[in-house]
Amino acid sequence: MKERKANRVVSRVLVAAVCTLACTGGAWALSDELMFRDMQFNFINPGARSLGMGGAFTAVADDVTASQANPGGLHYISTPEFFFEYRVIENDPRISSSSFGSLEIDPVSGTRELPYLGVTSASETETITAPTFVSFAWPFELGSSGRRLTLAGSRYVALYDRRSLATAEADNEVRFSFDTFPNTVNEGRLEPYSIAGVTTGDSFTEIVYWNVAGSLDLSRDFSLGVTMSYATLELEAESVSRIQDPMGLYVDSSHPRLAVQPDADLYRSTIQDSGTDLTYTVGLHWHPDSAFSGKLSPWRFGAVYRKGARFGVEQSTYLNEVLDKSFVNEIIVPDRYGLAVSYQPSPNWLFTVEYERIEYSDLLDGFQTGVDLLTSGRLADSGFQTDPDQTVEYTVDDGNVPRLGLEYSIPFANPQRKVAIWAGYFREPDGRIRMASFNSDDPAVNEAYLQAFSGGEELDHFTLGAGFRAGHSFFQFAGDMSDAGYEVVGSFIYTF
Repeated sequence: MKERKANRVVSRVLVAAVCTLACTGGAWALSDELMFRDMQFNFINPGARSLGMGGAFTAVADDVTASQANPGGLHYISTPEFFFEYRVIENDPRISSSSFGSLEIDPVSGTRELPYLGVTSASETETITAPTFVSFAWPFELGSSGRRLTLAGSRYVALYDRRSLATAEADNEVRFSFDTFPNTVNEGRLEPYSIAGVTTGDSFTEIVYWNVAGSLDLSRDFSLGVTMSYATLELEAESVSRIQDPMGLYVDSSHPRLAVQPDADLYRSTIQDSGTDLTYTVGLHWHPDSAFSGKLSPWRFGAVYRKGARFGVEQSTYLNEVLDKSFVNEIIVPDRYGLAVSYQPSPNWLFTVEYERIEYSDLLDGFQTGVDLLTSGRLADSGFQTDPDQTVEYTVDDGNVPRLGLEYSIPFANPQRKVAIWAGYFREPDGRIRMASFNSDDPAVNEAYLQAFSGGEELDHFTLGAGFRAGHSFFQFAGDMSDAGYEVVGSFIYTF
């Protein structure tokens, strides 16, 4: 009796697992299929100088990249400026797994530790090499008032991601075995026969902001800036999950086999859609020059709020190539706000500190439930439903990002030449959606799922960079290293 109960528990969980893994692989999809569970936004402000200082640029913001970092800082631009950057991002593969039981057979006694359940989640991104920010700014003096209005236009790539739901070391897989299953030979090794739910797929996602920004001096010490953004999304994603059971031990009336695919049931999910949204960034810059007897203040303060874009895209799911459901999925860029201060004790040294808050909880707005077989209730009469009175829940924590940066400038005798060196640090929070509860009546099964879909971890980032100014041209290069990969940026500024 106990053996039969264990078999029922694990068999129910298989269906949940296959459907959960059917679309695993990104970071911000809002359905319980977690289509974008591992996808990560790049919340570093544009420019190699900003990256070199750990992204702590909200209080500095004295070039054309201020339209993204803090539009209030655009007032520092006194002549027209053109800016261009090229970015390379390499992220390491993401793999998480958990299990209970074992597929090993004791060579002496021949005993087996069954039932067995193993869950693996894996994804890998292509290296990103793309131009990610281009901008032009033009300042206007407002008569004899001494006040300045600066306008800027830019194109900013907020996200560019090509992802595969597999790595060289692991696939997205659920594998299970019951006490009633026979032994089999796998790659020359005797082990219990097991059934697998394997998921493959890939996705392409691009979010681009087309910006118009403006900054106005409110007084000698304050400037206010606003960036209006027309955001576009292009999204193509498909995943296919198959239950691999050559011996046909997992067949019932609710899981018919395809005639052309006798060894596998098939579940498929697709998105091929685009979307647009209007959003904005508001920045305030305080430079208390009036407190320093007509001199420029060594202190600068910045505050910024960035409203994230929201998109609706149509997603469809299929069971054995028959349309099961179509619905609108909401893709959200989290809202962010930051406070920063910089201090320049001499023309050669600049120090800056910043705190940023990322509202990752926005990702759960409009959360789609009842998408996969686990939560839809379609299996309530088949014996495969885990517990229809409970729900599978997901959660994510808001993130706090501390940033530190410094700049050392080496002036030349020729004032048109300068070399700058940057260093910085920031701590990236875990912004991945994770499973908060699973609805099996077996605690071991629940624990296996919570471990396999437990989210990520916080990461320490260390940055370095250097720039060289020659006349009207400023060439900049910077890099960022962490345990998750690396990022390199080259940027160019031309002042007219």
